[in-house]
Amino acid sequence: MKRALIAALACAVVLLAAGWIALRSPPVEAWLFRRAVLHTLAQPVPRLADANELSVLLCGTGSPLPDKTRGGPCTLIAAGGRLYLVDAGIDSARNLLLWRVPLQKIAAVLITHFHSDHIGELGEIRLQTWGAGRAAPLPVYGPPGIEQVVAGFNQAYALDAGYRTKHHGAALLPPDAVAMVARTVTLGPGPAQTVLDEGGLKITAIRVHHDPATPAYGYRFDFDGRSIVVSGDTAPDEDLARAAKGADILVHEGLSPEMVATIRNGLTAAGRPRQAKIFHDIPGYHTSPVAAARIANEAQVRLLVFSHIIPMLPGAFAERLFLRGVDAVRPDGVRLGHDGLLLRLPGGNQAIEEDDLD
Repeated sequence: MKRALIAALACAVVLLAAGWIALRSPPVEAWLFRRAVLHTLAQPVPRLADANELSVLLCGTGSPLPDKTRGGPCTLIAAGGRLYLVDAGIDSARNLLLWRVPLQKIAAVLITHFHSDHIGELGEIRLQTWGAGRAAPLPVYGPPGIEQVVAGFNQAYALDAGYRTKHHGAALLPPDAVAMVARTVTLGPGPAQTVLDEGGLKITAIRVHHDPATPAYGYRFDFDGRSIVVSGDTAPDEDLARAAKGADILVHEGLSPEMVATIRNGLTAAGRPRQAKIFHDIPGYHTSPVAAARIANEAQVRLLVFSHIIPMLPGAFAERLFLRGVDAVRPDGVRLGHDGLLLRLPGGNQAIEEDDLD
């Protein structure tokens, strides 16, 4: 009996070894790769919004601070079949590509302000929307100064575009379609102004307070009776609360002063005064989660979603610490955003449907 068991185990080991060797053989590895490719490419394009729906996809919920789980600030708004991008932080283009978002349908980009974490991926958005099939220049809206930013990215990516057209042909990558075109949004004395009003979609720019990065804007999207507001970077702002009145969703930035102070104190103790000074300065032109909850209450929005989250949140304990005190101000209607969170607003009713593309 013992000999039979040993023999059986030996046979099993031999078979496993043979299987492992077979799996590592070039024909088998080529077959596995082919299957993986076919499986990946067969995945459907995600449903962002039906004809009568408005939706928001968080394509980057992070900040300038390094975070492996969150891309730089980026919010995608879908109004029926049209897509609009609010800001283009680092990794936003990569996230959109990984989620199979049809980038050729991006009709415009809206920039809130010119801090690097909000514009760092504009060049890649330019490239990837063109490569996906965008057939006309891409409008980029933003505060005064947008002309300089757009011209800089166009110039920086000009050689790249030339190489790609020469390599793949003008029929596939037309050189007259590749550029971004600046559309300056200059607000008058009032706090808000219509940017776009067509096809049932109205986009409104809202002046917010992010000094010295000024002017800085948030944006409101209204479509088929539903509405989404993106705050951009801002200190607590009454104008934003008024402009967001009655919105279904308010995507608002959030910075925890207590957590940032902990990091600042740690940097000071570690003998890193330069970084400590930066962490000392940044709370003044951002909004705490509790203050954002008050803004959401004042605006009577149905759902508050946190994005542009500072600092990084390395676990559920940190998420709870970030949201500490919010439930006392706003017990319901709060969501901590993450990359890939998709919220749909069907027209004609009050539903908020949730999905996750990540």
